[in-house]
Amino acid sequence: MFATVYYFLYTVLRKTVFFLLAGIMCLSTFSPPEYVEPQIKNQDTGVYFLPDYGNTLISSHRSGKGAAPENTLMAVKSNLKYAEEDSAIIEMDVQLTKDGVIVLYHSLFLDEMSDSAEYFGFSNIPVFAKTYEELRNLNMGENFKSGDSYPYRGLRGDDIPDEIRMTALRDVFACVEGEAPGKYRYIIEIKYPHPWAPKIVDGIYEMMCEYDLADRVIIGTFWPDVSSYIDKNYPGEIDRSANPFEIVDFYGCYMRNEDLSNEDIKFAALQLPYYWDDGKLLIANLGQTGLIDYAHKYGISVQYWTVNNADDARQLAKSGADLLMTDYPDRIRDALYGE
Repeated sequence: MFATVYYFLYTVLRKTVFFLLAGIMCLSTFSPPEYVEPQIKNQDTGVYFLPDYGNTLISSHRSGKGAAPENTLMAVKSNLKYAEEDSAIIEMDVQLTKDGVIVLYHSLFLDEMSDSAEYFGFSNIPVFAKTYEELRNLNMGENFKSGDSYPYRGLRGDDIPDEIRMTALRDVFACVEGEAPGKYRYIIEIKYPHPWAPKIVDGIYEMMCEYDLADRVIIGTFWPDVSSYIDKNYPGEIDRSANPFEIVDFYGCYMRNEDLSNEDIKFAALQLPYYWDDGKLLIANLGQTGLIDYAHKYGISVQYWTVNNADDARQLAKSGADLLMTDYPDRIRDALYGE
């Protein structure tokens, strides 16, 4: 019963916010915005997530869902070949298990990616309803599709590779920082609000200190209460992106050309949706050069998801985008920097 009520409220709020963003900020968007030369081109900012113009950063999305089952250690490891790149960034989604372990997972219910319904005997089970050890019994690659096949479907018990079982965030840091210490940055999206969020934030901060990640992590969330918790408890210690309500407000300021020089802007990044021809939803105005210039005026990094189209990537990079999150890092690297 609790899971059903939570799912209903979660879905209503998330979709309401999303369509507000699409409707209010992107009204009458039926094609990409016409390219305009940026007026503010970052140079020598001293901030990693504000790279020099022409050096747009690339981040794997959901740890690398194009290469391996999303948000698994296998996906994380697919990024290790980028250790010497300037844009070695991994984006992850995190939730909290019943026994308080921070794990990688995107959706509310486990059915979407795993054999959860078969293993537990019923559907619609959220991460927070089970312990970490229980979740480790699942095949998190059950629904991963590569081409026309499902390479990990049907694996059960001891046949499931550890790398496609439920992954703890701590294991990600241990793996990546062990293989390439100091080389990677991380974008971590917190999927839960209160009452889970404080423990997630506290746990992430503890790991940030342990692995010396102070300037290498940006935390994102859809939930304003999570943003407020970070601002209150970790001012100047955790960088975060704007929540959707802050994005709406910032976009309004941009449209009115308000001077924010004396405002206390709490967020370090805007993480914005962008797609215009993929059959999902027409959102392109958020990629206009003027908005990027306006954010750069106040030292805010502008980051887009999920950019899998090469033409979109080139357009956003020319417009001054600081970072592109993609399911296919190799494809987008080739589009921007290939010969």
